Amino acid sequence: MIKRIKRCPVCNRDLQIREYYCAECDITIQGRFNQSDLASLTLGQQEFVKTFLISQGNIKEVEKRLGISYPTVKSRLAEIVRSLEASDEHDEGLCELFDEIEQGKITVEEAVAKIKKKRE
Repeated sequence: MIKRIKRCPVCNRDLQIREYYCAECDITIQGRFNQSDLASLTLGQQEFVKTFLISQGNIKEVEKRLGISYPTVKSRLAEIVRSLEASDEHDEGLCELFDEIEQGKITVEEAVAKIKKKRE
């Protein structure tokens, strides 16, 4: 399986999925497709989540399957939660900015400046 890239190698912005292809029936489906929040995680984080789910959230089982300690399991879970929360905050922040533009409270240029400031 090919590693999925999430960021543009030129500008470092999030990439969008625009096409799916079925090799079996040679069908291509084009459009704009959303990625799940879990797709924003690294491959290592996704594998950890998979192991956690297969273990039905049993931390002792996760320890055994991955050969890591309890504090490491808790640390990885906390890291994943922070990553997912940051993704939610980013999405919510953009929605708020769009609302402010739509309501005439700020201009597009002001919104762009706010986004750039947050990235610094």
